[in-house]
Amino acid sequence: MSIRLEQVTKNYGNVQGISNISLEIESGITGILGPNGAGKSTTMKIILGLSRPSRGIVRVDGNDPFTDWKLKRKFGFVPEYDCFYEHMSGLDYVAYFLRMHDVDKEEAEKIARKALSELGLDEAMERKINTYSRGMRQKTKVARATVFDPDILIMDEPFQGADPTTRGILMKKMAEWAEKGKTILISSHILHDVQSMTDNIMLINNGKMLAYGDRHEIRKLMDNIPRPISIVPLKKGNLRNLAKRMLDEKWTKSTTIDEDNNELTVETDQSEEVYMELPRILRNEKISVQRIYSEDDSLDSLYEKLVEGAQWK
Repeated sequence: MSIRLEQVTKNYGNVQGISNISLEIESGITGILGPNGAGKSTTMKIILGLSRPSRGIVRVDGNDPFTDWKLKRKFGFVPEYDCFYEHMSGLDYVAYFLRMHDVDKEEAEKIARKALSELGLDEAMERKINTYSRGMRQKTKVARATVFDPDILIMDEPFQGADPTTRGILMKKMAEWAEKGKTILISSHILHDVQSMTDNIMLINNGKMLAYGDRHEIRKLMDNIPRPISIVPLKKGNLRNLAKRMLDEKWTKSTTIDEDNNELTVETDQSEEVYMELPRILRNEKISVQRIYSEDDSLDSLYEKLVEGAQWK
């Protein structure tokens, strides 16, 4: 199912939640990233139809999620904050929501048991929720949201407070759902986890969308910002000669030598050309390397530069 926002703005009195957001989201996993107060939750609530935009158009599968109640059956929502009946067991809690949708008691329990089991809660599902760890609570929220087999799953900070095992289970299940053609939106501060699941991201700050799309394509648009590329030769003693040789190239802005780690860092605003030319240069200089890398390739670095606003200066 497709999600489309056109020039969407949401005001809370004199405070602007989001401003002129336009994007189209197709099936698969999309990460929505930004600092606290950036507008991530506001964007998600508008897509869910839980909040009406002040201006702009929102369409999910061609329909308005704020007025189309049938459309809401196609959503699964995992809120950032807990929303439990603490006296219930995980099994009773998930089954309760199924019964609200006219599933009979026996069938509801069967479906709920399967959903919780798939998320690793076999032994805990009959315990009361008030005894659950943070990870168990996260998995129970996900089970409740996905037990109806929704076409669109929206998850607000699903990894917050979750242990590595819980994160691994949730990530695996999300990948499985995406392979089935589901549309999954995830907001998260844990950039490494998002990076391992998808390259498709939306970066938002101060209510404004800074970038949207494949993170590699976004990075190409930022190639006017100097980017560090590090080279680690196999043998020590080659750094100074290599640094001198690299300074002869027009695409080298500066070089930094780290003799302790036997590493040369080249700063450039033409990274693609550097990667193309490096093999030739190293071959001519008869230098073998064990590693060439750029920390700037990480989602963390991309996020930091965009939120800093360095690309707009």
